Amino acid sequence: MTSFLLFYYTDFFGMPTSAIGTLFLFARVSDGVVDLIIGATADRTKTRWGKFRPYILWFCVPLAAVFVATFTTPNLTADGKIIYAWITYNLLMILFTVINIPYGALSGVMTDDPVDRTSLNSFRMAGAQVGALAVNALTLPLIQAFGQGDNAKGYQLTAALFALIATALFIITFLTTKERILPPAQQKSNLGNDLRLLFSNKPWIMLFVAGGGTIFNVIRAGAMIYYCKYYLGIESHPVNILNLFTMDGISFFLVLGSLGFIVGVLNVTKFVKIFGKKYLYIISLMACAVMCAAIFFIPAGNLTAVFISQVLAGYVGGVNAPLYFAMIADTADYAEWKFNVRTTGIIFSATSCVNKIGLGIGGALSGYLLSHYGYVAGAMQNPMANHGILLMVSLIPAVGFILVGTIFFLYPLDEDFCHRIREDLAKRRME
Repeated sequence: MTSFLLFYYTDFFGMPTSAIGTLFLFARVSDGVVDLIIGATADRTKTRWGKFRPYILWFCVPLAAVFVATFTTPNLTADGKIIYAWITYNLLMILFTVINIPYGALSGVMTDDPVDRTSLNSFRMAGAQVGALAVNALTLPLIQAFGQGDNAKGYQLTAALFALIATALFIITFLTTKERILPPAQQKSNLGNDLRLLFSNKPWIMLFVAGGGTIFNVIRAGAMIYYCKYYLGIESHPVNILNLFTMDGISFFLVLGSLGFIVGVLNVTKFVKIFGKKYLYIISLMACAVMCAAIFFIPAGNLTAVFISQVLAGYVGGVNAPLYFAMIADTADYAEWKFNVRTTGIIFSATSCVNKIGLGIGGALSGYLLSHYGYVAGAMQNPMANHGILLMVSLIPAVGFILVGTIFFLYPLDEDFCHRIREDLAKRRME
């Protein structure tokens, strides 16, 4: 969805950019409300499998089916296609939420050790990027292979293959995880009280604000294919990989970012031991800003520098991403420590809510910015459109990352504070 849906809607499905922006904004913002409902429901779910794991099993097949439908181009009028896109995309976001909120909350109940949580989320992000790497490398070739000149069919069959793989991986996740941390035995709560305590949780409020940085990630990720195709002109630029196989330029560019991300993720635990999660998060945000800004000054013809910057941007992004989810679990510990109420599901869902709002605003801004700069699907872009695409992958996200990093100095949970919370909670659970 992140790398290809906007491009699919504009260049193959045939939707106007402004209509796509409105769809993304509505679907993702309204889905943020669904996040809260799912989080509260999961907190109150009681099964022999736990609170969160069952959702992964129950909804993986419906999610897969709607994912394929979203990447299916129906034979309808222009208005009919827009209605179809509204139905399938909104259903896709809802079903994704029903699985993703419990999935994210798992890291908060599998362990309470902060280093283990960072490691756990690092492996989660590394695994996600292995998937992203496969998608970035294989999507365009698979579309051509499956479609045989029919791109609509190629997109549908490629989505079906990825959906089948994802379903298998969801089932493996359900079978191989265990929930270990339970709410206090005497805990009694209701949704109103949960939300009141949530907005009394100062560390969570800081993460809520930082989650707004998703806007800038989405703008950059959504514009990346346009940057490769129109600004760099590398869509049909073949790249020979170690004399073993040839890859098109866009796929190679996206794969480089995924590889850099994986390496960054695998180094997070080491860096956390040196800097702590809070300060490493700030450092990584500033590094992301530097790498984005650097792209603005690299000439389109200097592909070597462009490719190197993509690897480095992926690396610092890989350092940054797991920290956010590890810190969400810390705010759940803080809530239990301060209020004697543990609501892991509502905390993760409320954080996902702001991320969804960021996705919606970022997706909408992507569509509106492309329209503002005069983007024309499938055509040779004018200088203004190319300049706008360049800004979307460079200076616009750079400013956003600096802003979020500066604000995050106010986050109160450093390593010493987290250590004290963990020790106090351990004593309470022993009692």
